[in-house]
Amino acid sequence: MMATATKKRRPCAGTQRRQNEQSIAKSSNYILSLTRAAVKLAITADLVLLLTALGSLNIPATLAAMLALNLLCGLYFKEETK
Repeated sequence: MMATATKKRRPCAGTQRRQNEQSIAKSSNYILSLTRAAVKLAITADLVLLLTALGSLNIPATLAAMLALNLLCGLYFKEETK
């Protein structure tokens, strides 16, 4: 009996391209999740600022915290839709 030699098959060019696209997508998702996490952290810090400003009845700080919170929530949902 003859032993059959197994051929080493080279992956198709389409497969290699798809793997490259998937690795790029994974790395970009990681970067997006880092920015999303940074925005979440900023929202949390702003909420703490808002609570302390409300507790001390500091009207200008309360308004500044509300405006910053509005901006940060807009950024968070903009990153969420990407």
